[in-house]
Amino acid sequence: MIDAWERLAFRERLWLCVIASALICALAAYDSGLRLHVRSYALLIVTIFVAGVSPLIRPDRFGRLKPIIEASDAILIFSVMGMIGAVASYVAMVRSGGMTDMALDRADQIIGFSWPAIRAAVDARPDLLSILTQAYSLCFYLPFLIVAMLICTGRSERLYDFLAAYGSSLILTIFIAFFFPAEAAFKFHDYANVPGNGLHYGTIIQGLRSGTLLDIDLVDLGGIVTFPSFHACMAILFVWATWPCRFSRGPMLILNGAMWAAAVPIGGHYVIDLLGGSIIAIVSISGTVHVRKVTRYPECHQTASGYRVSVGTL
Repeated sequence: MIDAWERLAFRERLWLCVIASALICALAAYDSGLRLHVRSYALLIVTIFVAGVSPLIRPDRFGRLKPIIEASDAILIFSVMGMIGAVASYVAMVRSGGMTDMALDRADQIIGFSWPAIRAAVDARPDLLSILTQAYSLCFYLPFLIVAMLICTGRSERLYDFLAAYGSSLILTIFIAFFFPAEAAFKFHDYANVPGNGLHYGTIIQGLRSGTLLDIDLVDLGGIVTFPSFHACMAILFVWATWPCRFSRGPMLILNGAMWAAAVPIGGHYVIDLLGGSIIAIVSISGTVHVRKVTRYPECHQTASGYRVSVGTL
């Protein structure tokens, strides 16, 4: 079993971990009384089929099409991870204890921050509000840019490292969120003009806690984790992923810095949430780098007759 595991490449191991996580998440959701919404069946069937075939495909065998295959593979892994993470957060919310908003808000006060004051300051500046609102949504677009950037610069290894760090960050985030369920600052402080994203996840949280939301719609999943902030975690992961690309360092720092900060006034996060998410990102990055250094993976060397595989340490 160990020898078979060692013969698997990093990408293949990553896919196996994703598939295993999906199975565990599905069992946990079923055990929690959650079921799949009828309009999600088609998406689930397609996802299962593609996810089952993708690990068997060797991008190196596609010649000039290799970058396209790798990019498609990476986007698929990222999307499946996000879907698993969202469903897992629903399970955590159903099974967790009492809300911890009071403790999180108190932690903000201890470190010198007040969410109502921060939101009021942003509301007083329409231009800033508009910028932060756009920045908050960058998490939906930057992953595609990151994939394209790393593929086009020949950094596919870094791309899969990023995906591994992203996946481990999701696991840590959901695990910790189980012990710190919260409705977020919009609800806790009775903020009047709750933005669309706040209304969306607020409705989901209320439905999961009351037992009125049992059907999971994979087409309309929402992020419901307050502490730690996965938005803050992603901001750091995105910067780290593209750091080898010198030309992108400045823009990525600015864009992700704005996304990181927007999580408080736009996402309804407490400031302590951002600190927690940042720590998770650092831990996940460190763990991924360490695994890369100490684990043996097969290296593929092209020969005249095809590919020869040898095992080496990357």
